[in-house]
Amino acid sequence: MYTPARRTDGSSAGHPVLPGDIGQALAELAATMGNGSSGIMGDKWAFVVSDKWVMTIQSLAIVSLISSVFVLAAIVHIALRHGKYLQRLSLRVSGYVAIADLLSSVAQIVMLQNNLMMEQTPSGLRFILWLSMFSTLLFVFLTLAISIQLHLSTLTKIRVAVYMRLERWYVPVSVVLAALLPAIAVAQMRGIYWVPYMHAFNWPAESWVRRLVLWMCSYVWVVLTIAYCSGVSLLLSLRIWAMWRSSVEVIAAPRMPEKWDWNRLTSASSVRESHDTDTLKGSGCSQFSAGDGGAGLFSPTVGRRQSLEPMAIGGSRRGYLVTVVSGFEGPGGAAMAVRSYVDKRRFLRSVQRLACYPLVPIITQLGVVAMNMTEEPSRGLYVYGTAMACLSGLLNLLVFLLNPALPDIWRDAALATL
Repeated sequence: MYTPARRTDGSSAGHPVLPGDIGQALAELAATMGNGSSGIMGDKWAFVVSDKWVMTIQSLAIVSLISSVFVLAAIVHIALRHGKYLQRLSLRVSGYVAIADLLSSVAQIVMLQNNLMMEQTPSGLRFILWLSMFSTLLFVFLTLAISIQLHLSTLTKIRVAVYMRLERWYVPVSVVLAALLPAIAVAQMRGIYWVPYMHAFNWPAESWVRRLVLWMCSYVWVVLTIAYCSGVSLLLSLRIWAMWRSSVEVIAAPRMPEKWDWNRLTSASSVRESHDTDTLKGSGCSQFSAGDGGAGLFSPTVGRRQSLEPMAIGGSRRGYLVTVVSGFEGPGGAAMAVRSYVDKRRFLRSVQRLACYPLVPIITQLGVVAMNMTEEPSRGLYVYGTAMACLSGLLNLLVFLLNPALPDIWRDAALATL
């Protein structure tokens, strides 16, 4: 736990709730003074070591843990009953983020048990600290992966086939980095011990060494992720706002929102309209050769044969013109492409929901970074940073419930019961 006292000649890593910097002399004094240690921090910070505050943080960690279990249960259900939807990167990453949040919540709850922590050997303390740092960085890197995918698919001119090949590397690279960086950090913490009345780790080392280890192996990656996710969220918001004002023509096969080829969107000279509440509404057809450039990028959409006659489009709602690859063949064995319309409101709502993913590390980790860049943080900043860091699992659950794939899954489940 970050102890809000002015830093003096050193720092220790506090990870029951947050990583943070505290003075070496203060840590040693608190370890020897027992319950009287809160007096050295003054009445302003006495609540930090109180049983009431510890119970509050523990309750938030339990809420986060339960939320993570719920997300994992939902992912398992989707894998068993609706496995095709796990092709969506956002759903898969939500499951891995839930695992990271679960491990983080368990580590926080364990580190709030002073009796248990005092019984640990230095190796046991290193493992618990590594687990806490690993779970936090895994959550950060996985969220960064979704932000990168949104960036490449919506804000750059990189072809879809290129950034789709990167998907297979997001999770393995995130796991490796999240495991390696904390391992490097804890390897430097020789003589690590637990400060019970501050709920914090400490180890004897020079001040600059401790801060260098913590920043290079943890905080700097959190800072970079927050900065990157903030930029993606801002630019994506501007892009969505601009798209909302005008219809666009899409020449690409329909796919999950995080894989839409936005580089092939062009302003339409006339507004296309559709009353259909489904994602697509057929309006015409054409043929293409199997060797066409865009045909090999995505799997054909499999479905029932629809009428190929042009359909009348009317009403007041805007939509996007799409070329849909059908699951049947036309004369001469050529695949058929059905021109359809995507409901504009649903299209942008899906993108807006996916844009919520980069906001989670900004909300949960910004307070942590701010505290570690401040000599003596305000009480409000400390409370905010501590609470938000404990609620990453709950926020991930809320973002998961906004995933645009869930309405489709619920609709499939409802049709299956008919």
